[in-house]
Amino acid sequence: MRDDNSAAPCKSEIAKFLDRRIYELSHRKSQRDIAREIGFANDNVIAMLKSGRTKVPLYRVVSIAKALETDPRPLFVLALMQDGNEQDREAFQEIVGEFSENEQEIIGAIRKFSNGTDPKLSVVFRKILRALFGGVSGKKDDDADASVETRSL
Repeated sequence: MRDDNSAAPCKSEIAKFLDRRIYELSHRKSQRDIAREIGFANDNVIAMLKSGRTKVPLYRVVSIAKALETDPRPLFVLALMQDGNEQDREAFQEIVGEFSENEQEIIGAIRKFSNGTDPKLSVVFRKILRALFGGVSGKKDDDADASVETRSL
């Protein structure tokens, strides 16, 4: 027997995210403002995206992320998943990965200070990172790196 509530489609994760983020920005931006920043002529498109009635086009992810003041990478992953195709998300993550803007900045600094080389994560560097970020995992993963020839950073 079918439940009456099952007739209504569930809101996708991206629709939930858009709804929440637009609400968070509502004290500074109207839906009309957001629609214009994205490049939509009609602000009713925002309501349709938030409800999940309209799918987020992949080519609009960057402009939506800018208008919503958020990182486009996780938004792109959510857009890939709106069709329910987990394989698309997995392929994207394998190819590109999911890095925040802060993580990208850290990687950029490593590349700059290593003169564009691809340094291995040495035992010393791992300990420095752990000290900086306060990570205490209780694991002895530093010992595993000791046998690998690495360049110290």
